Amino acid sequence: MRKLEEIIALTIIALAILFGAAYIFVNVMGKSILIKQIEQATHKKTTIGYFNLSPTLKLEIKKLKVEGLAEIDSLFITPDILGFLSGKAIIDNLRLIRPEFTFNKTPPVVVNGGKTGGELILPAPKQTPPEQPKGFKPLPLGFKYIRIENGKINYIDQTISTNGIRIALENINCKISQLYFYLRPVATSFEIKGKIPWREGQVSGQLDIEGWFDYYKKSMQASLKIKDIDAIYLYPYYSMWVDLEKARIEKAKLNFSADVHGLNNNVNVECHLELTDLVRRPLEPGQSEEKASKITNKVIDIFREVDQGKVELNFNIKTRMDSPQFGLDAFRTAFEDKLGRGREKGFRAENTLVLPLKVLEGGVRGFTDLTRAMVDGIFAIGGELNKAAEGNLQR
Repeated sequence: MRKLEEIIALTIIALAILFGAAYIFVNVMGKSILIKQIEQATHKKTTIGYFNLSPTLKLEIKKLKVEGLAEIDSLFITPDILGFLSGKAIIDNLRLIRPEFTFNKTPPVVVNGGKTGGELILPAPKQTPPEQPKGFKPLPLGFKYIRIENGKINYIDQTISTNGIRIALENINCKISQLYFYLRPVATSFEIKGKIPWREGQVSGQLDIEGWFDYYKKSMQASLKIKDIDAIYLYPYYSMWVDLEKARIEKAKLNFSADVHGLNNNVNVECHLELTDLVRRPLEPGQSEEKASKITNKVIDIFREVDQGKVELNFNIKTRMDSPQFGLDAFRTAFEDKLGRGREKGFRAENTLVLPLKVLEGGVRGFTDLTRAMVDGIFAIGGELNKAAEGNLQR
């Protein structure tokens, strides 16, 4: 009996020594190992100011910087030990304090076309992840709880103009629970709030998203609200269709909201777009009004008369949860209907409104593409309306 107790005691001591050695090794070598893994995945220089793994396996990282991509003031990770023992990479708690992420969209490379003398546009090279050993299978990943405090996202689009356009989302506070990247019968809830700074001295926009989704049951419910969108700041996206100078528009703000309902893979998005603030530059003495300004006056008058003084548009988008696609047919129909109800103003929607097929028939995917396509479509409508309504405005 005494010998058995000695064996148990020796085993416990041996395990304690192994655990202690592993703990020391991870704390000494963990920083360099993590830096190497991040650099292989991102191809960006990475630095870490502080790295610590507690005896309870809670990981704390400070001053993490991935050059040109991310900076995180503090990061805390608490693993779910039982989840790892079951063969899944489950994180019990992930907390990020003051993270800042930067996404840079660059134009494709243009080179000389050789004998043709023209230009050859090459897509940006794709960065491939490092090769994994044969037979390697990553563990299914899941997060029980994610929290982001005072975060920031920078989006820089250099494809629009030489200097590019920068859109930032600041003061991000985000809560996500039960997020799993493998099929599991659980509802993922989320809440995201942030501010969008536009021009200096202008009121910041506000973003508010909340809801839940159950990918296993293909059901969801969510709401999206964006207040005080500065349409002037976003002018580079639609400058090819509208001349703000000729339209005499100095200030324009929009509100956008969407209520999303999904059941059995069928998703309906109820969208509301409203012009909340429009400032027009007054005509100078003796100055004649440009055609673009007349078009703007006429369209705004139609909207205000139909909606009791408001300038708004409601439309629905129907799609599928497992393959979301967004087109502008619903927006076009709502726009045509609104103009159709304003015929007494001299417009006939079925005769004057012709939308570009490239915009309407080419489906778009994702929030960024949808936003771009909506802006393109709105001001393509303006261009076609300008041509078709010229005769009416000169009466």
